Amino acid sequence: MKAWLVYTLARLGIFAAALLVLLLIGLQWYWAAIGGALIGLLVSYIALPGLRGAVTSSIADRRGRPARDGDSDFEDDFIDAADSDGPAPKRPDLG
Repeated sequence: MKAWLVYTLARLGIFAAALLVLLLIGLQWYWAAIGGALIGLLVSYIALPGLRGAVTSSIADRRGRPARDGDSDFEDDFIDAADSDGPAPKRPDLG
């Protein structure tokens, strides 16, 4: 199963369990929903770091990265010129 689906289902399960407990205690439904959301957030933050890491890794892998961009090339050239005491490169026209 995909990591984001497992993570989402785990968070929904934690929220539902907290909501149920708060409703059984006798809180009104809207306070129980707010409390369940806060409890679910805190518990999932503490209990699910592995799943959260898997989700962020899968998102980063799908996004990909450009091989090069103009700003990085300019910065690299600027640093290389500063190291060699040569003239600073001119900034390319980005427009």
